[in-house]
Amino acid sequence: MNNPVKTLVVGSRFGQFYAAGVAAAEHLELVGVLGQGSRRSQALARRLDVPCFDALEQVPDDTRLACVAVGGAARGEQGPALAQALMARGLDVLIEHPLLPQEWHELLRTAARLQRRCLLNSFYPQLPWVARFIELGRQLHRQQGIRHIEANCAVQVSYATLDLLAALLESVGPWSLDPPASALSPWRDISLAMAEVPVSLRVVNELAAADDGRMQFLQRISLATDSGTLLLASPHGPLLWMPAVRAPREDADGLFDLGGEALPCAEVLMDACPEWATVYGQVWPQAAASALQPLIDGVGLARLQQRSLDVVGLWQQVTAAIGFPETPPRALPAARLERALEAIR
Repeated sequence: MNNPVKTLVVGSRFGQFYAAGVAAAEHLELVGVLGQGSRRSQALARRLDVPCFDALEQVPDDTRLACVAVGGAARGEQGPALAQALMARGLDVLIEHPLLPQEWHELLRTAARLQRRCLLNSFYPQLPWVARFIELGRQLHRQQGIRHIEANCAVQVSYATLDLLAALLESVGPWSLDPPASALSPWRDISLAMAEVPVSLRVVNELAAADDGRMQFLQRISLATDSGTLLLASPHGPLLWMPAVRAPREDADGLFDLGGEALPCAEVLMDACPEWATVYGQVWPQAAASALQPLIDGVGLARLQQRSLDVVGLWQQVTAAIGFPETPPRALPAARLERALEAIR
């Protein structure tokens, strides 16, 4: 592609996925990695053969976009301040979730004042399985209505999960939240409504010190309609449709027609990604790069910004309701089922 968009990546932990995605995208050009001069930042820059900057003044003047993969106050980091400084330098900025409401409001005010584009990215809607789940969920909701949603997630992706639901329902409010009951485990259950649809939200409220990537799972979401249930088993599939259960048809004598309609027990709409190596090496970098498109062309940006404003308010109430995360027990390695069973013998 002629004149690829010059793009900076800020942060070298989750920023590794953005850097890999930008470097591989034909319409983007990775100009470098901005960090604090850490060994990791320097190694990431060497891996991708780009400069490693440790000061904003070192960033080339013709850089147009920045991916700020640095958290906000909820993570004890300075991502919003970096985003503001980058916009003051003339860059349009994508910043990773989550942010507190006041942080996102201030970033949008700064963007408006400087006439720059800014996007709060929840990341997972860019994944193909999640995008298809949102598309089908919207169609089902419009045609027959969603009766109930069950959403399970790790606390680290609780904002992203609420944003996914807001995308599916095409709205956040009117919303309401019931106080959670006392819990016997870190699995916290909350009953809420979004866009007048009942939602059962279960959050695994555990966070290991200095390891926010340690989770039981990311997301698992199902939506029930009168015709059946659409299940996203994980952000990387599989995506299933399970028709509602009905008794077999009866003949004139009241006997079931045991050879009747060949309705599947479950339809596999999209298979799961085969392994984490593919997720980390291909799927996540591609999703990170594709998230930049609204900053490039402006299509849908205002709608995404408004949705983020609505979601951050709900997310703040949810996290306040479930309380401070607990420390998980000792770590066991993630394993195939066979190995996991061997470990308990």
